[in-house]
Amino acid sequence: MKSLVHAARFATLAVLGGAARAAQEFALVRDANAAETGVRETFRLLDMPEPWIVVLVLLPLTALLAWIGYAKEPLSTRARGTLVLLRFLALALLLGVLFRPVFVKKREEVKPAEVLVLVDDSASMQRKDAYAGDERLRKALQDRTGKAPGEQSRSELVRAALEKDLLPHLAKEGYVTRLSRFAENLEPLTATSALAARGHATHVGDALQQALATTRGHHVTDIVVLSDGRSNGGLAPQEAARAAAAAGIPVHTVVVGDTRPERNVVVEIAEAPSTALEGDEIEVSVRVLARGVSGAPRANVILEELGKGGDLRPVAEEETTLGEAGEKVVLLAPPSAGDQRVTERRFRVHVPPLPDETLKDDNAIEFSVHVTPEKIRVLFLDAYPRWEYRYLKNLLLRADSSLELQCYLLSATPDFLQESTKGLPALTSVPTARKELLERYDVIILGDVNPYAISPDPSRCEEFMASLREFVERGGGLIFQAGEYDSPRAYAGTPLEELLPVVLDPTGTLVFQGDSTREFRPRLEDPARPHEVVRLVPDAKANRALWEEPGGLRGFYWYAPVVRAKPGAQVLLRHPDDGNAQGRYPLLVTGYYPSGRTLFLGVDATWVWRYRYGDRYHERFWRNAIRWVALGRLKSGDRRVQLDAQRARYNLDERVTLEARVLDEDFRPSEKPELDVRVGDAEGRVRDLELELVPERPGLYRGSFEVERTGVYSGWVETNGQRVATTEFEVVLPSRENADPAPDPATLQAIAATTSGRFVDLASLDELEAEFPGKEERREPISSELEDAWDNWGTLLLALILLAAEWLLRKRWELV
Repeated sequence: MKSLVHAARFATLAVLGGAARAAQEFALVRDANAAETGVRETFRLLDMPEPWIVVLVLLPLTALLAWIGYAKEPLSTRARGTLVLLRFLALALLLGVLFRPVFVKKREEVKPAEVLVLVDDSASMQRKDAYAGDERLRKALQDRTGKAPGEQSRSELVRAALEKDLLPHLAKEGYVTRLSRFAENLEPLTATSALAARGHATHVGDALQQALATTRGHHVTDIVVLSDGRSNGGLAPQEAARAAAAAGIPVHTVVVGDTRPERNVVVEIAEAPSTALEGDEIEVSVRVLARGVSGAPRANVILEELGKGGDLRPVAEEETTLGEAGEKVVLLAPPSAGDQRVTERRFRVHVPPLPDETLKDDNAIEFSVHVTPEKIRVLFLDAYPRWEYRYLKNLLLRADSSLELQCYLLSATPDFLQESTKGLPALTSVPTARKELLERYDVIILGDVNPYAISPDPSRCEEFMASLREFVERGGGLIFQAGEYDSPRAYAGTPLEELLPVVLDPTGTLVFQGDSTREFRPRLEDPARPHEVVRLVPDAKANRALWEEPGGLRGFYWYAPVVRAKPGAQVLLRHPDDGNAQGRYPLLVTGYYPSGRTLFLGVDATWVWRYRYGDRYHERFWRNAIRWVALGRLKSGDRRVQLDAQRARYNLDERVTLEARVLDEDFRPSEKPELDVRVGDAEGRVRDLELELVPERPGLYRGSFEVERTGVYSGWVETNGQRVATTEFEVVLPSRENADPAPDPATLQAIAATTSGRFVDLASLDELEAEFPGKEERREPISSELEDAWDNWGTLLLALILLAAEWLLRKRWELV
């Protein structure tokens, strides 16, 4: 029956003079489901002459023959027309059979049209642009996301554009979309939610080249690249664009970000304490640099404190000159109010945005400082009551309420009552046991002491040096102050020599040979950026004058020469004239060993600074020095837990590693299998992390994790809801991504122009959608089969019906 319908349809169309049209229409009917099945059927007349011959010659001749057969018969017009029509249809059917009608069944491989969508996932996509100069773009982005564009990162805007516009349109038009993300390399993207914007470089050319390599065996019609266009490595984008043009694949580019010329102020933390004592001032150093500014504009750098309700209170402000080289600015936050007991203070440093600034997300940075109510516990040992001991002892006993001091004078008689802070017991001997030092002290000051004079018992002297070494290893602070008799010469060849941040003369011949009647003033090693220990006033110029000018602090007449500072140590003060082949002699040096901090002071008369200034700068110097060496212990609220980040600064694409050193109640390395740590960012989001015990390293725990945003992070260990150890680290954009984060529309325009693609911004995606009209699948034949359309019972039956009808009508009208 199906074949009869096909034949009847063909005959009807042929009678109307449209055999060619019949074949075309039939092919369309049979091809309706070809894309789904991969099989295409068409109807063809293999032996049919040219259509014009059929229409102008054969069909008229057939009609004429049919007419001639009944032209002379005595029939009515209606009867003659009916018989002529039946004969014409019979002859036309015969012609159709002679034309050899066949069904051609072609098996085809249907390749759907594919579009490669490449999304920039480098760290620069975390930037937030102002879009202040383009109202059209800003309004379009806000309408799409419902949020102000300046509050969203480039990556978030791209995600919204993909999910709400581009991907739905491609799916609607029947395209197969292959999503990929790229930074340095191209990799598949399973979902837009997986975009992290963490890559530390942008290789647009490499991404295009790798995408082209995946097109083999696929019907790729277009490539779409969504990026800020700032390629900072790999193959040149133009080379990859020429390869795409040679492959005949247009590359459409979508620029992301504010494309105005960059005008940007960047604020970076240079130095900020992670811990401070209750009642301390907090000093923070920031670096302010600017791009795209002309001249030397001035700007205010403002330090604000964040209250519990999120309100901001300005606490300090300094003016600086903006430039690409960057200026270091020191800000000082006053102590918190006396009636406020806080465990953490949060700050924000920011520079007000410039007019028409393109990037505002890096104008400010937040950080927090853990405030500990603990007092610094100091042990002060000296051999004899020299003037330095007397004045420093008195200063520490009365001037700083955050210190608890115990002194021991080795030359004192047995009945002498050793001095200490009120409420603390007087020492009767030098503490030498490791547990005593670790449990009772944070900082130890060694004056002009011979370590073998600590006790009449030599074994206790050896115990003291071993315990002191472990004390520093566990984060304790140690200050060496030189003296004319033993320090530091007596430390050569002892365990204490390793703790010194300076190299001693192994021969013992390096001694003071200067003029003890001539006053000298030490020179700052870095006067423009002085270390916090020697920063006595905030202003760098005034601080230098205080140290080096005659109207400043009194100078010295004696010093203890050393060979040089050890590698990794930092020299803060040097002798103005005297020196050796290594340079001028270092007089004040700081160092680390390995978790603790050490300080060497090569002079013995800081008490002379009281001249003209009283205790002001004498107290400030020693306060700074003691707090700096105590910092490792201040991080640990119970002195048995120390938490540190392996580095102070990490790139966004790097894993952050935290290490903890934990002692048990007996101050032995802990052997618990894990340690729980909490990590929080500047916005208050907190996550839990588990550090694992390092094999064969009792007491050492380590763990690493990834972060998703830039900023200052803090990690801490809690016991009974209280922080007992804390650390801070900063996560920044990778250097190449941060060097120039402004979009580069010229590169993306060049790629689109080279490949005959289209260049648009995020607000003009509707223009890009016009490049995807649909129905671009490709068919490749695999095999074909021929089936004669006339060789069936339907054709014979149709012929019999036509001939029988004509014969019956002839008989009825008495022509037979």
